[in-house]
Amino acid sequence: MIILTLLLGQTAIDFADHLYATGDYKRAALEYERIGFADPDDTVWTPYAILRAGEALLKSGDYKRAANVYEFGIKNISTRWEYFQYGYMRAEFADSGYPAVKIIAPRLKASELAAKSSIYLAFADIYSGHPDSGLTILSSLEPDPLVDEVISVLGTTPKRRSPWLSAGFSTLLPGAGQAYCGRWADAWQSLSITGIFAAASVYYGFFSQDTTLGNTIKIAVTASLGGLFWLGNIYGAANAALDYNDYEKRKKDEQLAILFSRFDLEPEILKP
Repeated sequence: MIILTLLLGQTAIDFADHLYATGDYKRAALEYERIGFADPDDTVWTPYAILRAGEALLKSGDYKRAANVYEFGIKNISTRWEYFQYGYMRAEFADSGYPAVKIIAPRLKASELAAKSSIYLAFADIYSGHPDSGLTILSSLEPDPLVDEVISVLGTTPKRRSPWLSAGFSTLLPGAGQAYCGRWADAWQSLSITGIFAAASVYYGFFSQDTTLGNTIKIAVTASLGGLFWLGNIYGAANAALDYNDYEKRKKDEQLAILFSRFDLEPEILKP
């Protein structure tokens, strides 16, 4: 009977593994769950099936369900506890649950997953707004070129542009603030449009020989439009600085995300 159970379990596991290997993670997760949840007695296949179900769900992007699967393993399976803890931590991290990472990672310090957990803990600190703490954790790890790259990026201060300085530049010369932020097309547009209306109002006010009401209206319209574009140019210059700062921050965040994706953080889940 035991041999028959093992053979049937092996066949079902092989099918689930095939789905996983071919990238059909949602169906693989269902198969693994069916095997793992079908036998509450924690048989030889149960830990493997539940762990693989969690991995499949992580790869399919269903982080909440993955967390539930790992939590089931924590509560109901007596072996591989560190793998279930680690899986739950990864699911929480993927769903921006950084406080859970900070709780679980220290529990794994004495396990074979300690180094991988430390990477998650460091990035949880970084993503939750504590880069200095993340830097300290990374600096304590074994020398590694990829870790060194992350440390280098963390040590780089993003370029910034002052909104007040940008607005001040454009107050003195329309478009100067946009140029300060590297937006040359916007700078030329602000300078040319404001300049055209300013030149027109000066012409109608000081050089035109026309003294009729129509000329007065032209002066008022061109001066008003020039003034509006001048004020809009100042506002645009301040926004250009804010956009510049946001772009530089996002660029750094993207660099960190790319580096994080290069770490080999998937656990090795061996068949029993």
